Amino acid sequence: MLIRINRCLLQLIVLMLLPTAWLAAQEVQISGQVLDAQSGKGLAGAEIRLPTLTFFSNDAGDIDFKANIGDLTEVIVTIFKPGFQEKQVVLNPKGRSGLNLGAVKLNILEGKDALSAEEFVPVVTLSESDLNNDGEQNVSGLLTASNDVFISAASFHFSAANFRLRGYYGQHNDLYFNGVQMNDLESGFPSWSLWSGLNDVVRSRTNTVGLGPNPYGFGDFGGVSALDVRPSRQRQQLRVSHALSNRSYNNRVMATYNSGQLASGWAFSVSASRRWAQESYVPGTFYDAYSYFLGIEKKLNEQHSFNFTALGSPVKRGRSAAATAEMYDLAGSNYYNPNWGYQQGEKRNARVQNTHQPMAILRHDWQINEKTRLTTAAGYQFGRNGSTALDWYNARDPRPNYYRKLPSYIQSDQAAQVEDLLRNNESLRQINWDYFYQVNRNNPITVQDADGIAGNTVTGNRSQYVVEERRFDRSLLSFNSNLETTIGEKIRLSGGLSYQQQVGKNFKTLNDLLGGDFYLDIDKFAEFADSSGNEEFYQNNIEVPNGVVRQGDRFGYDYGTKHRKIGSWAQMEFYLPKFDFFVSGSATSVSFWRSGNLANGKFPENSKGDSPRQNFLDWGAKAGATFKVDGRNYLLLNGGYFSQAPLMRNTFISPRTRDQVVPNLSNENILSAEGGYILKSPYLKGRLIAYYTEIKNQTQVSNFYLDNAITNSDGSTVGGFVNYVMTGLNTRYAGLELGLEWAFSPGWKATGALAKGRYVYTSRPNVAVYLDNVASKLREDVAYIKNFYVANNPQTAGTIGLSYNSPRFWFVNVNLNYFDDIYIDINPDRRTVAAVSYVSNPAFSDQVVEKGSPLWSQIINQEKAPSAITLDFFGGKSWKINDVFLYLNVGVNNILDKKDFITGGFEQYRFDYVGKDVSKFPSNYYYSFGRNYFVSLAVRL
Repeated sequence: MLIRINRCLLQLIVLMLLPTAWLAAQEVQISGQVLDAQSGKGLAGAEIRLPTLTFFSNDAGDIDFKANIGDLTEVIVTIFKPGFQEKQVVLNPKGRSGLNLGAVKLNILEGKDALSAEEFVPVVTLSESDLNNDGEQNVSGLLTASNDVFISAASFHFSAANFRLRGYYGQHNDLYFNGVQMNDLESGFPSWSLWSGLNDVVRSRTNTVGLGPNPYGFGDFGGVSALDVRPSRQRQQLRVSHALSNRSYNNRVMATYNSGQLASGWAFSVSASRRWAQESYVPGTFYDAYSYFLGIEKKLNEQHSFNFTALGSPVKRGRSAAATAEMYDLAGSNYYNPNWGYQQGEKRNARVQNTHQPMAILRHDWQINEKTRLTTAAGYQFGRNGSTALDWYNARDPRPNYYRKLPSYIQSDQAAQVEDLLRNNESLRQINWDYFYQVNRNNPITVQDADGIAGNTVTGNRSQYVVEERRFDRSLLSFNSNLETTIGEKIRLSGGLSYQQQVGKNFKTLNDLLGGDFYLDIDKFAEFADSSGNEEFYQNNIEVPNGVVRQGDRFGYDYGTKHRKIGSWAQMEFYLPKFDFFVSGSATSVSFWRSGNLANGKFPENSKGDSPRQNFLDWGAKAGATFKVDGRNYLLLNGGYFSQAPLMRNTFISPRTRDQVVPNLSNENILSAEGGYILKSPYLKGRLIAYYTEIKNQTQVSNFYLDNAITNSDGSTVGGFVNYVMTGLNTRYAGLELGLEWAFSPGWKATGALAKGRYVYTSRPNVAVYLDNVASKLREDVAYIKNFYVANNPQTAGTIGLSYNSPRFWFVNVNLNYFDDIYIDINPDRRTVAAVSYVSNPAFSDQVVEKGSPLWSQIINQEKAPSAITLDFFGGKSWKINDVFLYLNVGVNNILDKKDFITGGFEQYRFDYVGKDVSKFPSNYYYSFGRNYFVSLAVRL
């Protein structure tokens, strides 16, 4: 079926494009050489971009190619290579058959290009180059411009506010690494962290924003990012650097060696780094990370080359968490972190992320002929991904910010005393590790029939508090093969086949008994909820009842997820003197299922073994056109329609305990369009894009404690752990993107960027609430969230900047940034009838929640964070001493030290359904770092 669909797609593309008339075009010979301004050596693989075509310099940096430029009277040629400053040359081809660029010298760009994810977290990848075989003619998409001023701003100056390009989440952007796709199949999110700390070898990147064409795959409506780390594409160098920072880490050392393409056809690349901080910017957080990379490439001849890549980035870090305004006030800091506490005078974090997911990729590049190339890559990723947390049994809640411990909850004269103690004693605001050890060492019990063995008796101190590690390990096998060919001189045909197979392993292990001898593998929520005396009901594993758990043992839950994707795509692009246009289509078979490893006492029949497979067909189509007014002005319009399977995490209602799925699942439907104007001139560049995207029929599954979960016979309610399922959820993303860059004087540039969006829910989704212990549906409801805002992203973001690049190899730039329309994530159950109905408690019987009243507004209205202004500085200097180059870079963000900048937050899922007191369970907030810096010194040979 999949083959028939793609055959039809290809036939449709050809039929649409064959009738197109050809226009006369002027052909000119363009020559020259691209040089490193500091070393004077030729630069291989430099991108030579014309209004319609892209070429690349050869191994010596030479440029020599023919290009059809239509009837243009002026041609702007852009020369770019990752790690170097871009240059533009204006040529007048009228009446000439040959154009010589001369010797074009590029200065090394150390600046932001040297920063990693931990230093300057980008939300999109900067479009830097499309490094294909040297000297090969390629047709380039307009949206892959390597120095797009708006994308640059979004990546660097907006990142402090957790800005998401167009409001889209990560699963709507496809990521390719050396030819294989790197999106996690279960969550859809791209795996950027897999190569954190490997800045020196991931500089060669291409980014297609939105719906534009690209040669790597069909792509999602958010766009495609691709990294090329082949050793032959790396800058030949030996580079060593050391950096200081007060952000995620305090120190970083890095060393990289790239051989470049050797005469023997071999090329090698090796890189390693170490990053660490005893305490990061947020108190109680630490950072301990390594990274390694090995690339080997062999060019057999002009047609064939093979590349093997292996890399990994083991990271262990203490995490922070959001908190309420009350806790921030009591701590006297907006960086209060409830995840840590003192243990024997030392800070210890209860939430430690420990990840190491190495991967290996084998890639084959086959230049079949001058116009056709086949790229095939296979990759395998594996390893561990875990995060620790506290667990407890028959003991008081250990969380220092638990709402019952706070002054706002205490309804007595003791509230003032508690407030004074919390405000003046830091240890009371943090986790009490010493108390855990004291309790665990004084809790002797005897377990009868332990581990399900009759007569087996275990005696010792049963831990009431433990540290567990929640594991989300995965292995991912990926295969991708793409064919690109040029038909004539104005048609480019691309297409490919892909296969992905992912196996997830989800389980818990006991990380630390905290002074006790053992823990028991039982479900505390089920035990306390069951009154029938059925001991099997609260066993996490009925095959090993009363399981004794010791350090390193698995307990709680243990299940696997299995995912398969088989896809194909085809794309055809036409490039005419006045118009470029493309059409593209894809079809993918998606299949996934759950595989339980334990028989849970609550669900013995549907917790162990393979669940029924969930099968879906993804498909999509998109097309677009660009009108080239002249060599400087462009108009574009793209559109697409996508039908996508629901994510696995929104399919299973409670995968830790059972294989129950959301009823009547079907594909999400996405309609997306974008259009606008682009200006490219030697001194002024501009970009104004409007976009509109509708996503319909989404499903969202959440799990949390609901205070009115169960209604008793007398009308009173009690709480319980529930599965909260919303179906029929629709969202809309619409807005404008504006970017301007003005080179008003030699070395000087002024830049500006503005993102103005409106991201809202456009439906009233159906709600189904299931009691987790028995999987029974408690109620059905409607969440009245239409026109509420999609949260935790500034829907308005702007920046203006001024930069100077000196011919003496130093630079500075300053940016003033503005953020607004940041909305706090809502609890949908507060927008149901139950949340605003009459107060049911007799003590409040005279209280009615009237529509439009202040109480109604407090319950219903969505909170908006205050706007914020920040100021950033970045500068650097390079020196050449004989054949040694030194680079110094300094970056300071939030110079104004604005520490009250709320970047997001969320309403608690707990709500006072009786008294309707919104302040009883207030929202939690995230704050941006105050003044922070990054300083690096690098030596290059």
